[in-house]
This record gives sequence, structure tokens and C-alpha cells, in this order.
Amino acid sequence: MPSGLSPFAEVAIPLAVHETFSYAIPDDLRQEVRLGSRVEVPLGAKLTTGFVVSFADSISIESKRIRKIRSVLDEEEPALTPEIIALCRWAAEYYIAPLGEMLRVALPANMAARGRREATFVGDDALIAAAMAERRILPGDLELLGAVRQRRLSLAKIFETIRGARPALARVRDAGLVTVGDRLEDARGVRYDRFAVLEMSPESLPPKQQLVHDLLAARGGEMSIRALELAGASPASIETLAKKTILRIERRPRRHTLDAFLAGLDAQPAVEIRYSGEQLRAIATVRESLGRFGAFLIEGVTGSGKTEVYIELMREVVRRGQQAVLLVPEISLTPVFASRLKERFGERIAILHSSLSASERYDQWWRAHRGQVDVAIGPRSALFTPFQRLGLIVVDEEGDGAYKQEESPRYNARDLAVVRARLRKIPVVLGSATPSLESRENAERGKYTLIRMTSRVEDRPLPAVEVIDIRGEKGEKEDRGLILFSGRLKEELRRVFDLGEQAIILINRRGYAPYLLCRQCENDFHCRDCSVTMTVHRKSGLLICHYCGLRQPIPTKCPLCGGEVLQPIGFGTEKVEERFRRDFPDVAVDVLDRDSTRRKGELVRILDRFRQRKTQALIGTQMLSKGHHFPDVTMTAVLNADSILGYPDFRSAEKTFYLLTQVAGRSGRGERLGRVVIQSAFPAHYAVQHALRHDYEAFYAEEIQFRRTFHYPPVTSMIALLFRGEELPAVERAAIECGKALERATGTVAGTRIQGPAPAPLARIKGYFRYQILLRSPHRAGLRSAVEGVMLPRRWNGVEVAIDVDPINIL
Repeated sequence: MPSGLSPFAEVAIPLAVHETFSYAIPDDLRQEVRLGSRVEVPLGAKLTTGFVVSFADSISIESKRIRKIRSVLDEEEPALTPEIIALCRWAAEYYIAPLGEMLRVALPANMAARGRREATFVGDDALIAAAMAERRILPGDLELLGAVRQRRLSLAKIFETIRGARPALARVRDAGLVTVGDRLEDARGVRYDRFAVLEMSPESLPPKQQLVHDLLAARGGEMSIRALELAGASPASIETLAKKTILRIERRPRRHTLDAFLAGLDAQPAVEIRYSGEQLRAIATVRESLGRFGAFLIEGVTGSGKTEVYIELMREVVRRGQQAVLLVPEISLTPVFASRLKERFGERIAILHSSLSASERYDQWWRAHRGQVDVAIGPRSALFTPFQRLGLIVVDEEGDGAYKQEESPRYNARDLAVVRARLRKIPVVLGSATPSLESRENAERGKYTLIRMTSRVEDRPLPAVEVIDIRGEKGEKEDRGLILFSGRLKEELRRVFDLGEQAIILINRRGYAPYLLCRQCENDFHCRDCSVTMTVHRKSGLLICHYCGLRQPIPTKCPLCGGEVLQPIGFGTEKVEERFRRDFPDVAVDVLDRDSTRRKGELVRILDRFRQRKTQALIGTQMLSKGHHFPDVTMTAVLNADSILGYPDFRSAEKTFYLLTQVAGRSGRGERLGRVVIQSAFPAHYAVQHALRHDYEAFYAEEIQFRRTFHYPPVTSMIALLFRGEELPAVERAAIECGKALERATGTVAGTRIQGPAPAPLARIKGYFRYQILLRSPHRAGLRSAVEGVMLPRRWNGVEVAIDVDPINIL
């Protein structure tokens, strides 16, 4: 919708400000500036990208003070649809987040570029010599001129790398040798291809030009320049035809095929699906709601066939001429699901996630925007897929904490999926073997329709679960009392491998060991910037902080006492792999964690090797625990079921039950019976015991009672405030000041409880000290209003404040 006669636009800018900015629309841009357009606007001394969210006929600012929109970045249609703008408005209000930040996450990262000040060389040797002779520049200025002469440089880069650059830049600019200006580079990282498009067909052409014409005509009038040249067309003939306007040359973003994303993953064989009675009832229940809003929670045991229910519902939506979005919690699940979707929907699917290159993300997003795909799949950012005919949203493993973004804006994609479905008047399906307590409580209250799937497909039994109490186990001397593989677990693994079957081994920690200990002075090598120890990564020979990324070589001596006995304490995936290879030297094994999958395509290769039985064991973190289907896996082993129970987090029991149930579900999904072995020092804990029996309902009943007793979500609403800064006294002062103000503001909100201010459980991360306030109340709207009233008007020098509505992680 063009601005029409409206002379002003309200623009949201992706910054930590809650207001929009008013800009004048130049006359020559009136037809180009539309609702949802990305525009280049001045902000202070720089240029940046903004998003047009509304128009106005008048504003309160004096006309001579209003700044103008510089240009429109969207060449064809606005990047943001009205539906996405409405969704982001709702999210910004609910999560107390800046609208510009919400709109930023709705687009590929490279489409929200910010401008930069650059210096450009405009002189020549004669001008430099004249300026030197007249002493307008100094000999030391030649270093700057030499750098800028090679290429344009940002002022930030100049000031960082050239000593005395500020006065030198002023001199060479005054001498007319360099200009300084703003440049905004849109869609950075996108690769482009040149295309030839046939405009007319003359009666006769020279042979070489005729060949170009005929090639284009045979391909519908357009081909890439590269394809033309490979077919025998000469570059000179193409250029000549372009000069004659017989064809035109266009630059287009590169098209990426699904094969690039799925390389290395075997195609899923086409099989006839015979639905169980529970699957048919689930499909029928949701199908009746197509075309109107309805929220459905599928509580289905692992292996009950939830994925086939999702796919059949998406097929029905596509048959009706609509589109569907499938959200998955982990990037690691995207290739597996995408392969199955490609079998059903061909090339008309889009894959959207952050591990794609900038060019790939841009291409996939624009294909969805232009209606060239029917189904989009990806983690939380895929929720914002700009479909015009959206008919269904599916959220797989809806209880996974990965759907909550842990940086600004802190939104939960699962909850926003319900909001988008309601705004669009379409159904949304949330599915899991272990639904979040929030969703399960919504089903109890009648907000969601609960659909239970209690049996595995083909009536396959759930795996038998055995808990090994490791308190009575004797560990190896070097493990300092910790148990990697108990004797009983080794026996079970050997039995599985001797039968030619496969096993999954879960250890929810990457690296070799959580920390390095000096046996002489007990120095445990804390990160210099974080309140955590540095993890030992023996393969790379490094100590790495998993919070700030600080790296340093593993020392040979203690830097405090000079002691030479430095011992890795605890275990992660690297040490488990090392011990596994020692104990089972004849078994092929791979590791699946963030370290082993950093190289592009390695994730797919590891999974496919396991699926093809080239490896018999797979060691991994929680990336392995959900969504994967390996028919030949008959055992899953959990080495340390208590790793989460000790966290100072009211959700620790829920997270433990979720992890154990999900990883147990990877076993026994084929023809052979499955088995699960869990090592625990707290075998009697109710989270472990209910996981042992695959009993979600019993766990829910016990856990919700705990939440009611101690007034934790979902019984109450919670907002977390995190104060962070480089100076501890300033952080502490800001937190105490806000704590007192919040006590006054929430005095009229019945039942409100305030914890803190107090140091956060992780008191320092990336050099920033952290304080925390937790607020809980049964009155969600009143609590949010009080927090807004206290926090939004306040600013502190050197202290940042993050507002987290409905937090998942409170560490």
C-alpha cells in the first residue's frame, strides 16, 4: 500500500528504543514508500535501515526539523507484510520489547543493515604533491592516503588501525583528497547471478548472435549468463545484443536448490503410510478446524507417529491452495524433516535457519515471500515466514526451551505461533511426548484441545528402562569418584554391539572435561571474564569458555604456583569418546555435538553414516535426544541423568524429565525391542521415576502441585529483570533502585512476589556483572503494566537492563 498523499511515515528502527521515528517522505518517493518497506534513513550522524509501520498526515515536530527518508531498499514489494507487522506489534507489547527489534528478527539478518561512515580517495598524485608543497598535509598523512587509495575504508577501521588518524583524516579531507560519507550496504553476503532476458526477436541476426537468441527462445526467453556461455554463446555476442536492446541483462539473487541443503543425506524411501486409529483421530480432529482458529496440543508418546500426522495435515492444507509452517526446536532436526517433506512436496519447500549462508537464507526467504513454496521448515525464526496464504502452523517438540530467544527481543516462538494463528484465523498444532507445563495447563483450562496418542505405531512396545544407582559404583582412579561407564552399562552395550545393533549414548556436555584442576594449589582455571571455569578441549589443545568464547592453550604448568600436575575433572563428549574407543575398540563411533558439526554439511554426514550403519554407536549432547528416527537403535544410555537437577532453577525437574523421556524415545523404533539405561545418583527423584515408567501424566500432576505450592509458572506469571554492566557498584545501585520502585508499583497488584535484587546465579559473563530481580504474580496484565511503568522511563550510564517476560532460563 503506497503512502499515497500522506507526507509522513512512522519508522521503527532496530535499536533498543521503544518509540518509532517520524520522517518526511520526499515527493519522488511517494509511490515507492509502502507499509512494510525497508527504508534508508538518517539517525544522528549515521544512516541506518528502518521499517515503515504507518503513515501520518501531520506530526507534532516542526516541518523544518523533520528529516527525510533517503531511499527505499525494497525494489519490488515491501519486505514486511501487514500480517507480520501486526504479529510483531503484538509481540513488542507483550514482551515489552522495541518494535524495531521485533521486526528485525522477522527478516534474514542481512536485510537489516546499518550504515557506516566511509572515507573514499578522490585525489591524484598531482593533488597530493601540491598539498604537500603547500603544507596542507604532512608526511605522516601518506599512510592514511595509501590505505584509502586501495579501497574505501570505514572510519572505525581507519581509527583502529592507523595511529593519529583523526587529525590526519581532517587534513586530507580539507585538502580535497578524501571525502567522507555514509554508505548503507543492503543484504550483505548475498550472491548474485546475471541473467539475459529476451526483449524482441529480429528477423535476421549474425550467426553468433542468432545462437544466443535461439538459446533464449528455447528456454522461455531467459537464461543465466553462465548457462548461455556453457551452451556456446560468446560473451561478446551477449553484450552486443544487450546494446541493441534485443535482450536486457539483469542481476538476480542466486537460487539455491534443496540438494545443497540435503547433500549427504540419503533420500527417504517412499512408503505407503498406514495410519493407526489414534493418528486418524488426530488428523480428523484438526482437519475439522481448517479455515478457523483452533489450538491443538498433541500429547503423543515417542514413536506414536506425530510427524506423519503433521505431514498429512500439511498436505491437506496444500491441497486447498494454502501454505504451512513447521517449527522444529533444533537446527539439527531441519535436514531430517526437510528430506521427508521433499518426498511429499517436491521442491516447493523452504528451509530457514541460521546455519545457512547469507545468500541461501536470502534466497529461501524471498521464495517464500513470492509464493514459490508451499511449506517452510526451520527453528524459531521460521515463524515469521512471509506466507500470504498461510493455513496451518505446526510446532514440533513444543516444550523445548530452544523456542525461547535468550537475547533481545526475548520472545517465545511457540506462544507467538498461537498468536499468529489466532490473528490469521487458522489452526495451530503443538506436539510433544513431553508437553510444557504451560501448554498442558492451557489444555486443562480449555484453551487448547488435548489430543492424546498413547501407543507407538504398529503397537510397538515402549523401551524398557533401567536405572543404575551409581552411588555404589567404584570409578576409575583418574575420574576422581565420577562414573562414566558403570559395569552394568558396559555389559549392556557389549550385548547390543555383539548382536549387530546400534546404541545412542547421551552426555549433555561437550568438550573433554568441565574444568582443569591444579592438584597442588587447587586452581580451577576460571574464565577471566565469566563466573565459570573454562572447559578443556583436548582435541584442539585449548581451554575454552562456553559463555564468552575466550580461548587459551592448555598450560603445562599452573600459572599461580608452577605446579605441573594439572588434571581434567569431569567428562564431556571428547572424554566419553576416548573411553568408549578404549573399552570398545571394535565398534565404529561418531560424536554429534556443536563442535563436531561446525563444518558445513558435517551434521548431515554424521547422521547419514549412522543411518546407513557405517557407525554402530553415536555419542552426543541433547541434539540427539529428539526428533531422530533410527530403526536399528535398540539401546540409549544416559551417562549422567542428574546434570540438570542440581541447577538453581524451578524448571530443573521438568527439563530432566523432558530430556530423559525424549532420549529414551530414540530406542526400539524398529522391529526389535528397545532398552534404556539411565545412570543416576538420585534414582528416587520423581522426574527420574516417572521417566522410568514413560508416565507424563503422573509427572505433570506432581510437578504442577509443586508449582502451585511455591507460586511458580504456569500457575503465576513471571518477569525477570537482568541488570548488567562493567562496574559492579553501578549495576548494584541500578538494581536496588528498581527493586524499591517495583515494590511500590506492584503494591496494588495482589499476590505479587519479588525476589531480589541479588547477584544472578552466573554473576559475571563476558566481563559484565549481573544482578537479577524476579517478579511473580497471578495477575499477568497488572504485573506487566507495573514493570513497564518503572523500567521504560529509566536509563543508567553503563548499565543495561533486559526485560524477560515468561523466562525459561533464569541462570
